[in-house]
Amino acid sequence: MNSKPAGLQTLLRLFAYFGGVVLLACLLSPPLYWVGTWLAKIGVLPIVEGFPFHRYFSRSVQISAIVLLWPAFRGIGIRRLSDLGLQPNPQWKRDLVSGFLLALVPVVFLGAGYIFTGVFSIKPGFDPMGFLRIGGTAAVVSTIEEFLFRGVLLGLAVAVMPRCAAVIISAALFALVHFMRTSRQALEVPVGWLSGFEQLPLAFSSAPPWPLLGWGFLSLLLAGLVLAHATLQTRSLFIPIGLHAGWIFGQQSLQLVAPFRPKPPDVFLPWVGPNVVGGAVPTGLIPAFVLLATWLFVWVYLRRASRAS
Repeated sequence: MNSKPAGLQTLLRLFAYFGGVVLLACLLSPPLYWVGTWLAKIGVLPIVEGFPFHRYFSRSVQISAIVLLWPAFRGIGIRRLSDLGLQPNPQWKRDLVSGFLLALVPVVFLGAGYIFTGVFSIKPGFDPMGFLRIGGTAAVVSTIEEFLFRGVLLGLAVAVMPRCAAVIISAALFALVHFMRTSRQALEVPVGWLSGFEQLPLAFSSAPPWPLLGWGFLSLLLAGLVLAHATLQTRSLFIPIGLHAGWIFGQQSLQLVAPFRPKPPDVFLPWVGPNVVGGAVPTGLIPAFVLLATWLFVWVYLRRASRAS
């Protein structure tokens, strides 16, 4: 680890980075909405036709996070990925595929159990092309989120605090951020320069109700702990990216093929509930046990991989 990025000053600069991301997103989202709406109207970009403002705001946050990342690295003292504890991985293909399968296979068995017991019911006429969209989403989201959460956040946290605290805090923040959903806004509501700032007080307004919120947080926390463990053990992001992609692909594919049926949605809790956060996060004790089993599989894989190397 580089000694320069350590200390309270690094934490303050990291918080300044997150504040800058939010501020830039608030300023960027209205003109991005206006330009996107105009391009859709004249037929240049019809794919964004009808997109509400909250979707532009979400994309603005992602764009801002990427744009400000390099200045943040320079200010903190990060010059190379090794400063974040990451090293080249000559077995990256093996780790990427193994991580994907270690996550996906337990989810497949979990989904089969759900369908067999009638908790999830196969819906007729689902679109098979949806699997391509889910695969693309899994690849992009897992790569971006693992770089930001395990590469940047966990790497900096390990540099300024004990490893155990860094793992827990980074996993908790990973879980919390997933419930920060911008508020849905009707298309007829006019968008002005302050519309982005108006989204901030409503950041958690789209979060699921309790107790689904608690169970969803538990699943994301366990996932964050597994991903952090894999990152620190391999000093690489390829197993975490594979794990993350496998979870997203498995859970969203289940949601595509067989939605949760029981009403009310918490009728089977604490054992199982509907997926939350866009259908990608399972809820209940059974999914928590599956995540713990996946953690055990990852631990065994890493031990065997270290002996073979």
